[in-house]
Amino acid sequence: MSQRPYIVLHGGFHKTATSHVQSMLARNSKMLERAGVHYVHHRDTRKRLTVPVQCNVYNSVGMDWDPKISDEELREMTGVFLSELFSAKPGRLILSDENMAGHCGHCVKRGVLYRWRRKLIEVFAEQFPDGVDEVHLGLRNYADFFASAYVEYLRSVTGQWFVDERIMRRQVMENMPSWHNILKSVVTFFPGARVYVWKYEDFRKMDREILANLCGPDVDVSAMKEPKDRNKRPTASGRAVYELLQLIHKEGADYALDQRVALQEQYPRGKEYGGYDPWTPAERAHLTRMYERDIDDIRANPDITLIEPGQV
Repeated sequence: MSQRPYIVLHGGFHKTATSHVQSMLARNSKMLERAGVHYVHHRDTRKRLTVPVQCNVYNSVGMDWDPKISDEELREMTGVFLSELFSAKPGRLILSDENMAGHCGHCVKRGVLYRWRRKLIEVFAEQFPDGVDEVHLGLRNYADFFASAYVEYLRSVTGQWFVDERIMRRQVMENMPSWHNILKSVVTFFPGARVYVWKYEDFRKMDREILANLCGPDVDVSAMKEPKDRNKRPTASGRAVYELLQLIHKEGADYALDQRVALQEQYPRGKEYGGYDPWTPAERAHLTRMYERDIDDIRANPDITLIEPGQV
């Protein structure tokens, strides 16, 4: 493998403006190249790194998953991918994929933050035998994260695997999610890497600062162009989700899920129909307190840098 560049990994998490970050990097990839920064499109990272890692891990934990990829096959596949990237000799290499720790469905089905996260992060990190230099991650209030994860889950779930909102809510409240625990795994499996995190709630106040931190000192992020968002997926409104769940209870999951696109078009998210929020006021207040305590612990952890407004 060629001598490696300075490697920056943006690993998500889901529903923390990851798609916007990826779109900004892709939209300005030529500008970045002129500054010696190569952004690997997230579709390539997912196809040639994340998905092979997932196939390997899912079988190792006892799931009947296809394709089956052995440890040796995985090292060969990801080694070829990274060798191709290194051969271009970029000064700084940025890879981004929000699925490093797992999928939204894992969060919804068990009410936890990424059921297989520890093993997935470990094997993902092992594909970089010489390590990475920086890992960047966005966090989000637990109430909003699980609500958004549930909407994402409803996009593709089949009737066989449908989990009702009430079950998701109960399990989240019972399992006490912790971003700090996930970040401890990141620190463990990416030894020597600088770990940067930010709160999604602060993103709009400091999006350019976050991009500057990702792209490095040689990039003028003020000159970066906004993505065109031509293919931006619409988000289901709270009313659309409510109608879908009512239809599931009335007609069954298979029939109702076939109507999800039509319901989303009938009740688009906007001024008339707001976002999805499954929580009672008491539940939301509890989850928010947990999140704020977790952020305090993260802020106090010397192995993690929490980026906050006015700090960068």
